[in-house]
Amino acid sequence: MSYILHLGHQPTDVSGIAGMLSTVAGGFDANLDINGVRFIGSRTYAAPFSVAFTPPVGDLWLGFRYVPPNADSENITEATANFLDIYDASQVRIAQVQPLSSTKRYHAIARGDTTVQGGSSYTASNGQPQWIDVRVSVGTSITIDFYVDGVLQSSATAANTQGKGKPVQIVFANTGLHGTSTTRTWYYAHFAVLDGVPTIGRRFVRRTPNAIATFSQMAGSIDALKDEDVGTRVSSNAAGQRLSFSLTGPTGPAAVAAIAGVHVKQVAQAGTAGPQAVAGFLRMGGVNHDAAPITVPSLAPRGVYSTWALNPTDGSAWTSVTLPAEVGILSA
Repeated sequence: MSYILHLGHQPTDVSGIAGMLSTVAGGFDANLDINGVRFIGSRTYAAPFSVAFTPPVGDLWLGFRYVPPNADSENITEATANFLDIYDASQVRIAQVQPLSSTKRYHAIARGDTTVQGGSSYTASNGQPQWIDVRVSVGTSITIDFYVDGVLQSSATAANTQGKGKPVQIVFANTGLHGTSTTRTWYYAHFAVLDGVPTIGRRFVRRTPNAIATFSQMAGSIDALKDEDVGTRVSSNAAGQRLSFSLTGPTGPAAVAAIAGVHVKQVAQAGTAGPQAVAGFLRMGGVNHDAAPITVPSLAPRGVYSTWALNPTDGSAWTSVTLPAEVGILSA
């Protein structure tokens, strides 16, 4: 079972960002990926985007890299300014991080039986990249903690006797994040939504399919997996078919304290007939190491994650030397 609820900022990953991907240096960490998300707008122009996921069992953790507006980000003037909202399955807002014109700071806000606003020590720095982490806990109370570069900046807790549910959607509101009517630019990258696992200090390196390797048992070209378009696909008409490939892309920072896991992500959809489940697998030393299959819906594609916390060949911790060079997908 993977603790990954969501990874990535590609068009297939995030709702509402078509045309906003950017390769501008500084908008993302080149050790981790090859692009970020660029937003351009004035203080009164909002263009929200969102990520959706299954409800977590434990606390929700959200992590991402944020480059605030490149000027006037410390001067919040709009009463309706908003950074991000978190919703449950009933589309009820349960938590929020909101910049306030009264303080010029970003505040954690819990929305349970009442709305509780936490104090804040965070003012956005113009154009300076920073790592944002948010924890949301939902039970008899709702708690939201807001961190910047690993430091807690704001926290709020509200009673939840009305039984508001676990989070299933995060909306990046992008409203009033600076204090001028002039158009400004800011960036997001490296979204990670985890179930019960802190995102603080945790980074994900995104590598993508390069070339067909040992298995090519599915219909369609490897190019369909490389173009980030859910309209182009590979397909399987029988359980047990495999497609494997080598990888390309960044290999991560030079200095890594530890590698917590290897994750294979696929965006999959069941057909009206044939296999109804998929799995990821690693191929190492001529041996396939299959993850548990996951049933996928037929109405729309969804992200499926397979995770190996340890090297499956011997149960040892991953190192940069033992990371798999060939991964694949399996119909089931």
